[in-house]
Amino acid sequence: MVDAAHLGTLNRGAVVAPAGHGKTELLAQVAALGGRSLILTHTNAGVHAIRERLRRLGVPGARAAVQTIAKWCARYAYAFPGAAQPPLDDPKTAAEWQQLHLGTASALGIAAIREVVLASYDRVLVDEYQDCTPDQHVLVKRLSEIVPTIVVGDPMQGIFEFAGAKLDWPTEIHPDFPFSGTLTVPYRWAGKNPALGAWIAETRLKLEHGQPIDLADPRVSYRVSKGPFDMGLLFETLEGKDGSVAAIHCNKKICYRLASAANGGYQAIEEVAANTLMSFARQWDRAADAKERLAAVLSLSNECFHKIDFDKTQEFDPDHALARDGMKAAAKRFGDGNGGEAAGRFMALARTHPKWKLYRSSLWRDAEHAAAELTAERTECMVDAAERIKQRSSNMGRRLPRRTISTPLLLKGLEFDHVVIPDAAHFMKQDMAQAKLFYVAISRATLSLTIGSSQRWLQF
Repeated sequence: MVDAAHLGTLNRGAVVAPAGHGKTELLAQVAALGGRSLILTHTNAGVHAIRERLRRLGVPGARAAVQTIAKWCARYAYAFPGAAQPPLDDPKTAAEWQQLHLGTASALGIAAIREVVLASYDRVLVDEYQDCTPDQHVLVKRLSEIVPTIVVGDPMQGIFEFAGAKLDWPTEIHPDFPFSGTLTVPYRWAGKNPALGAWIAETRLKLEHGQPIDLADPRVSYRVSKGPFDMGLLFETLEGKDGSVAAIHCNKKICYRLASAANGGYQAIEEVAANTLMSFARQWDRAADAKERLAAVLSLSNECFHKIDFDKTQEFDPDHALARDGMKAAAKRFGDGNGGEAAGRFMALARTHPKWKLYRSSLWRDAEHAAAELTAERTECMVDAAERIKQRSSNMGRRLPRRTISTPLLLKGLEFDHVVIPDAAHFMKQDMAQAKLFYVAISRATLSLTIGSSQRWLQF
């Protein structure tokens, strides 16, 4: 068993933390030992989760600074630009992020800067270490030369290999941060479904050792399925079950198609990069007239709504007529001023259209908020408005819908009452991290796990 008090005595160490085994609690307990802790993680969602856990344990903010690695590096690199040589603007490319990380690591070699760090912190804790790139590893090693440093993560959740996070724990991490134990208590499933938690833990070990996985285990629900578009799997298997639901597939486009086919019964969630929102904003700003602005909004609506063809033989629907006529009236005003007010009206009415079923509600809501920023003239263009909304969503996080369809990359770190895997066999066809992606997907479930697959046995 890993003990927080023991970790507090170590100069360097690495803890393996399987999904749902109390990693965030452990970080908070170590920070609660006293002194001043710096806790580094990778995402703003991770920052929020750790801060909330610290709050529950009564750890004052002055005793635990929680930041993303990116934000902490930027703070030091731009405070000491001569030593760190950071990018001139905010990093955007992989090369610029590497420049920021390695530049900060280089600056930490200067005595005066090391003294600043030593005066600020008594220990460093690094979360989700499996997601660190080699340049971030160099940075953390340099920090560990200044103050005691503990890294925590799970090699079986290292699904960002495509972004360069491929550190090998035995050969690259443990020589610098000695193995200090593995968390063994499956807190996520205690009081919910301990049998499911046991199956997921057993499956993790099998995946780690390349052993075959039997999906027909009684602790999970297995259904023969020929592909991802078995809608019965998404709905029939969940009848009578309350709580949050996530359907998980590695292909983002298939997630969107599934959400569309579900007619609003599931919602797709958006990437932090908000690429579709930004594409809409650029098309809007390029528009030369009201017609082109409308085209930008309609193009976005095609990404967000499943549109049911209108049947003229059907009985008159006053709700359809009301939404249709209101949207037409709003469209005629897209040329008024900056167009933001008319766009916002059109988008609000689109939600009421009985033939339009919204399946990317977060994206449509972000576009509505961007239009509101433009209407209030808080920004001069739609791109700036969208950037503000994108940053706000990144900082504050999103409220998840009751039923979600998304990828393991976007759902990592979250948990749901029920998880559905529409096509388990597709995990074996991924270019990299196949077993890790499957483990991240199954370990999101707390009460039930339903798996559809064309084959009973999976061999990664």
